[in-house]
Amino acid sequence: MQSNIHKTKTVVYISIMFFFILSCTKKTDLENQITITIKSINSGTKQSRINMFDTIEVRKKENGYLTKTFEKVGEYRTDSTGSIKIKIDRTKEYRFILKGIGIYGSSNFTSAFTKENLKNGEEVNIEAVSVEKK
Repeated sequence: MQSNIHKTKTVVYISIMFFFILSCTKKTDLENQITITIKSINSGTKQSRINMFDTIEVRKKENGYLTKTFEKVGEYRTDSTGSIKIKIDRTKEYRFILKGIGIYGSSNFTSAFTKENLKNGEEVNIEAVSVEKK
């Protein structure tokens, strides 16, 4: 009888420690959140695409089966200044894809390219390349 009580106490203790460890990691997720600005710029003039209201798709890197995948975080519309502000996790790798009528563009932020994480208040520029039909 004493053996069963001892096993039950051990299981309860391990369960409590497991949930305690899981709850501690959530605080670091909030600490890693930063706000960045993503700007849509014209590839020819290098000026902001003012009043164009382009769509910017944000994707976050996930580890998939055999290869990495980029899961969609969301789609955002640029404001009248041609930019958006979003909150992201600075420790993750992201792909930003610009979509619009007759234009496309993308930008990657991975540790392989930048050698460091994104910083709070950092500005990411995506060049809009126009698609001309011939």
